[in-house]
This record gives sequence, structure tokens and C-alpha cells, in this order.
Amino acid sequence: MTSERAAPARQADIARKAGVSQSTVSLVLTGSGDLSRVAPATYARVIRAATELGYDGPIATRPRSRRLQLGVHTFEPVFPTQAGDYYSQFLTAIEEQAAAEGCNLLLFTALHQAGGDGRLYPEGRNELRHASGSLLLGRSTNDEDLARLIADRYPFVYVGERAVDGHAVNYVGADYRSTSGEITAELLTLGHSRFAYLGEPLRTSLQTQRWEGFRDVVTRFGLTPPEPSYLAPDEISAAWLQAQRAAGVTALLVEAASQLKVLQTLAALTGIGIPDDLSVVLLVDLPEDGPRQARWAQLTVPRPEMGRRSVQLLIQTIRNPTGDYERQVLLPCRYTLGTTVGAPRLRQ
Repeated sequence: MTSERAAPARQADIARKAGVSQSTVSLVLTGSGDLSRVAPATYARVIRAATELGYDGPIATRPRSRRLQLGVHTFEPVFPTQAGDYYSQFLTAIEEQAAAEGCNLLLFTALHQAGGDGRLYPEGRNELRHASGSLLLGRSTNDEDLARLIADRYPFVYVGERAVDGHAVNYVGADYRSTSGEITAELLTLGHSRFAYLGEPLRTSLQTQRWEGFRDVVTRFGLTPPEPSYLAPDEISAAWLQAQRAAGVTALLVEAASQLKVLQTLAALTGIGIPDDLSVVLLVDLPEDGPRQARWAQLTVPRPEMGRRSVQLLIQTIRNPTGDYERQVLLPCRYTLGTTVGAPRLRQ
């Protein structure tokens, strides 16, 4: 290609044309440094600018990127894990995607304190620093540690939506709010208008999103949302269930499999048929040891997709920390209404 300048191109000219700093141009052209720190798109832009400007000096060959060491830390102990438990699909997908990306995994299992959850700065320094960046999982997070990781500019991605006051957390989560709303809309379309909502007593953002998705759709259809019942499994009684039916409830949304197991037993004892008398939907996927019934209506968390996407986002965060890309990702959930949902039956 014909040079755009009569005089030999200088590194400053290349930097101006490529829109990068002169130090980046020097790093690319001479190779005197860690080229893996330069994003592939930036490297290509510098080479293209040098070629178009007729740069005739030596250009270093870009080496293969250094193999990344990705850390995995869970705030609750999960290893060893059994197939079918809450974390197994996350961890399997993380391992598979890391292998596909040519990355190693470092498991930080020694950070759990006796009688407590894992801390990231147990002795005042970041124990995750041995990895290029880390994936974090668990419900019992420590916001102080997360805020400190952000202040230290340590690359990490949370598997699951997380919020820390005053800080932006990179995460890949599940869109519980939208899916709960879609389930509710289907129940309304079937003719249900009297609902009960059984939630877990310990409220986190994940539980709140499920309730809000339900509440917002009920409200949009011009109905008054029920007062939610936040009950532990041992607090659910036959009297509570019978009271819902006496109030005309025909559809019940449940947040936890442990609650569903109790409800199934109580329904059998009180003669309440599912779905003939009461349609029931579980707002989380049922574990393998959950209550048995042909195809419970349930929401399915996209665990494999979350695991894989989290690895991809972490690699992106490590290699291009200031790039323009989505850092807080919500993936759609799936659901099936199964055999535990039907049209409401007219009461005699």
C-alpha cells in the first residue's frame, strides 16, 4: 500500500493514526514487554496503521497469549459436590469453558474459616491474587471483601446477580423477575385470579426478584397482589393451606423445594388435589431428591449457561479491563407448567 507520508513514519504518527498511546505502539512494534496485555483488536489496529503509514522498521511477532490462571472461590463449602446439587452444573460448565478457552482453574478451598464462610482477605491481603482473575459463587457473600476487590482492581465475576452499595460488580445472573412474570401471565391466561405466594423467610435479592416479577404482572392485570407468606418449611401447616383454599386461592407460587415437599404432604392429608383444586408452581428447579410428582411446574435456572458466560466475561475483564462491553449480564430462565398446573375448577 502506498505510504501516506513522504518522510519515514514515526511511532508518534502511528499512535495518532491508531488512536493509542505511543508506549502501546512501542510495545507492539518492539515486543519489549508483555504483549498479552495488549488486546488483539488494539494490536491489529497498530499494525494496520504502521503498514498504511509505510513504517519500514522491524515489527515484533506477537507471541501466543499467556495461559490464564482463573480462580474459583465459593463463599460456602461445595467440594466435593454431587451430580444434581445446586452448584454441580455451575462448576461443570466453568471447567468445560475454561478448558475450551485454554485456561487453567485454581480452586481456592482453603479460605473457609472454621465455623464460618470463606473470606478473601483473611490475613489482610488478597488470597485470590495467585490467579489472573476469579469467579465467585455463593449466597453468603461478604460485601466488604467484594468492595475491597473492586478497589484493588482485581478482576472477578460473580456467578449470580450481586449488588454492593457504591460499587459496580461484574456478574452473570439469571433473570428471575421476568420469568416469574411470564409464569404469572400464563396462570392468568388460564383463568386464575386468586393467588397465594409462599416465599422463603430469608430474603435476598434473588427471592425479591421472584416476588416482584409475580407482583408486577398481577398488578398490571388489574388485580390486587396477595400478601406474601414467608414461612420456613416447619412453619407451613395444614391450617395455613386450608385457609388459602377457603379464601378462593386456585394458584400457589412457591420459592423453595423444601417448602414444596411439605405442601405436597399436607395437600394429600387434607384432600386438596394438585392441580384439580390448586395449581402449584415452584420458582426454582427441583433437585433430584425433591418431592416426587410427574413433572412439577417449575422455573429452571440456566446454570450451565451462567457458568460458561461467566468464564467468558472474566477472560474479557482480565484482557480488556476498560473495554466497552456488558459487565452485568442476566440470562433468561426457562420454565414448564408441567402437570401441576391447570385451569381453575369451578367450586360447588
